Amino acid sequence: MALLPFLMAILGLAPRSARRLPWIAAVLLLVQIPLVVWICLPAFLGSIISYGPFSIDGMGAAFTIITTLVAAAAMFQAALLLPAERAEGHAITDKRFCLFYTLSGLFILAMYAVPLARHIGYLWIAVEATTLMSAPLINYHHGKDSLEATWKYLLLCSVGIAFALFGTVLILAAQHSFTNGETMRLDDLIARAREMDPRLLRLGFIFCLLGYGTKAGIFPLHNWLPDAHSESPSPVSAMLSGALLNCALVAIWRLSQVVIAAGQGNLVRQLLVPAGAITVIAASLMLVRQHDLKRMLAYSSVEHVGLLTIAIGIGSGQLFILHAFNHSIVKVALFLMAGGIMHVYGTKDLSKLGSVLKKSPVWGLVLAAAGFAIAGSPPFGTFISEWLLLRNAFDSGAITATIIMVIGLTVTFIAIATHIGRLVFGNERNPARTLPVSSWAYAPALLLGVSLLAGLAVSPPVMRALTILANLGVK
Repeated sequence: MALLPFLMAILGLAPRSARRLPWIAAVLLLVQIPLVVWICLPAFLGSIISYGPFSIDGMGAAFTIITTLVAAAAMFQAALLLPAERAEGHAITDKRFCLFYTLSGLFILAMYAVPLARHIGYLWIAVEATTLMSAPLINYHHGKDSLEATWKYLLLCSVGIAFALFGTVLILAAQHSFTNGETMRLDDLIARAREMDPRLLRLGFIFCLLGYGTKAGIFPLHNWLPDAHSESPSPVSAMLSGALLNCALVAIWRLSQVVIAAGQGNLVRQLLVPAGAITVIAASLMLVRQHDLKRMLAYSSVEHVGLLTIAIGIGSGQLFILHAFNHSIVKVALFLMAGGIMHVYGTKDLSKLGSVLKKSPVWGLVLAAAGFAIAGSPPFGTFISEWLLLRNAFDSGAITATIIMVIGLTVTFIAIATHIGRLVFGNERNPARTLPVSSWAYAPALLLGVSLLAGLAVSPPVMRALTILANLGVK
């Protein structure tokens, strides 16, 4: 599983390969998709494969596949976008260009390690590694704004990861009554959770939630996210939104299972459900007055982080997987399209963008469909997972949170429909520098097709299979 991303990282160390490297990387990641599916297949058949402190259980298999899809789409689009940027005079040296692929390969490996870690120490290390590998990617263009976004990302996430480390230490300290010594393996923690000191366990979980919640972008810990997503190259923004945020949420899910096994499930619910609802409504309100295309998409990611947080809070592992998949697929499509729009128009200012449908019917249709999909419209998968989440939250007694979600989702739909509508159908206010290339919309269109199929495929047997997958390795 690690071989092809590692090979991409190694190839990036040779600046002479700059001309061929983008398509080599794209091919490697496309080949990675069936390889990862084959490796993860035993988890879908009810088996767990262990590799020391790492193992492929249901949750790990699901998010490893999601990460692979996101990375493959991002690298494919990077092969189109990044060389075109360089051809137009962007001051990107061969060394920096190749370093992008080295860091991207290591970033993908770090994101693989997070859902597969069955050891809370390795889990923390893997999350920290994602920060260190992704920070230079944010500053790829070496501009003033990108440098500021990088430092903001590093500082805030470093503070957050320090909280998570302290929380991890507290969870270890909560095992002071264990007669056979402490353990950091998740399987052992879940099995012996009721023997742990409940006060230290609760405090440890709260600190871990603050730490990993910062990395996930839970409100009000989200301040790094809009800047980092906005200033990164679009393929990096796609990986940050479609894969990195999932990693932090998986860490929260893993630790929540320990707390629930200790009989402290109410704490998980009382913390995560309100936090998720507040994140949804706050992000929806911020979406209304956005004037930057990529910041708009970033705040949309914050909103979906809120929905995923609620899924964890109500203990719905199957909806956590389903909605993470749907959001990642559609958001990656939007960020990749945003990269093309910025290349054609030379700006990401929404007030200067418009007439995309007139310039390129293919781009316009894909953007319109992606806008409807990310806003949770039928028949896309996001609509199904959001509807099921609303139903399950209401059935679980989280009525106030459900009402807040309905309001937030309504505001979000109106805001995104307005912004995307003006972009696609509005008048041209900034002359396009080049003509859109229809083939640049093919990968996003394919991703939207996957989201459409995901929406149509949801059925009781599929939900039961997702439930089994989410519980594999937990119970």
